[in-house]
Amino acid sequence: MDINQIRYFLAIVETGGFTKAADSLLISQPSLSVSIRRLERELGVTLFERGGRRAVLTPAGQFFLGTARAIWDRYQFVLNGLRDFRSQPTLRLGILRTFRIDDFSKMIIIFREKCSNAVIEFRDGTVKDLHNWLEQGEVDLIVTELTSLEDTETSLALFQQDYLLAVPQNHPFAHRDRVSLAELDDQPFIGRNNCEIWGRAPQMFEAAGVEPRVVYLADREEWAISMIKSGLGITIMPVWQGLSDIVYVPIAEADLSRTVGLKWRAQQNSDIVKLFRVFAANYAWQGV
Repeated sequence: MDINQIRYFLAIVETGGFTKAADSLLISQPSLSVSIRRLERELGVTLFERGGRRAVLTPAGQFFLGTARAIWDRYQFVLNGLRDFRSQPTLRLGILRTFRIDDFSKMIIIFREKCSNAVIEFRDGTVKDLHNWLEQGEVDLIVTELTSLEDTETSLALFQQDYLLAVPQNHPFAHRDRVSLAELDDQPFIGRNNCEIWGRAPQMFEAAGVEPRVVYLADREEWAISMIKSGLGITIMPVWQGLSDIVYVPIAEADLSRTVGLKWRAQQNSDIVKLFRVFAANYAWQGV
């Protein structure tokens, strides 16, 4: 059964005959008759009584009529929905939870000015979350940490960030050129749950004989930033430009950084995805 057979069946019912239906459909009557016979063979029933001046539905045809109308209505609903996608493309983005939402929001606002008809949906998660969503087709692009093993056909580096020690501006470390890991021992420390290096931090501290006093585990960057500004602790985090009341200090034994970029599926070739990739590559990332 195909949608044209449904359309032909309904046209015969609405016009009352094969000849009028064929005229309204702009096809020949023999072609219409052949299509209906094929439908009847597939269903295993006769839908119309033959031989009269009008096309009269059989009991089976009456039963099928409601279903045919429902199928046609649903088909039209799907067509209208897809038409909206063509006129208003949707871009689904996944973004690192350790990315400042303020900087990301500014970028999205500028992109919307360039592509005002686009619908942009985004969700934040860990590196693992983002890759799972991308593989499962739940997002079109992810803004994530890139490794040296990335496929250049499906990834694009955007910027690099150093990881430094972030302290409040009135902290004793704030005026230092650098600090050692040993000096972090027993310091009130803000843990960043979703940080890409947080999993390596215990080994790094243990090797230096350091045991920071973790006073809070932050799920998002804004929480960690706010707590540092308030003087509640310090942390190792990516460098964000323009933050007031926070000072970044290099750590003598730690040379840490991350590369942030885009990743997409190889088969993802929609115009809106291509447009965003070009935009992101040329965007002035002012907060990093």
